[in-house]
Amino acid sequence: MLKINHIGYAVKKLDRAVSQMEDIGYKFGNMVADQDRRIWIVFGRKDGYQIELISPISKGSPIDKILKNSGPTPYHICYESDCFDADIEQLTCGGGYKVLIPPAPAPALGGRKVIFLYSIVLGLVEIVQDTVSSKTQP
Repeated sequence: MLKINHIGYAVKKLDRAVSQMEDIGYKFGNMVADQDRRIWIVFGRKDGYQIELISPISKGSPIDKILKNSGPTPYHICYESDCFDADIEQLTCGGGYKVLIPPAPAPALGGRKVIFLYSIVLGLVEIVQDTVSSKTQP
């Protein structure tokens, strides 16, 4: 069973977004640079909820298009999986999801693998391994 890990927000100015979220009670960790995706990431927590603020490091990052089309906005929900490969197979083989960004380690999530999937009905979702040693077979 997948459980929600976080909601991802695309923002233009990471420091200003952190400041405004702190004003409403979020506590943030350290900012992490994901050089492969050309993005800055920082996680915040409040009342058991976790959000991820993402902003571009440079032009051409995946966040640029989202910011251009929608402005600052929540744009994905991330789910944790303890059966990473099996859950991906279930979602992509009959579940209506297509792989948008294949599995890769995520520096901001301790190197756990993540994958981005797209559903024409629900939009973008991210799946993250529950742990680095997560079961990958059913």
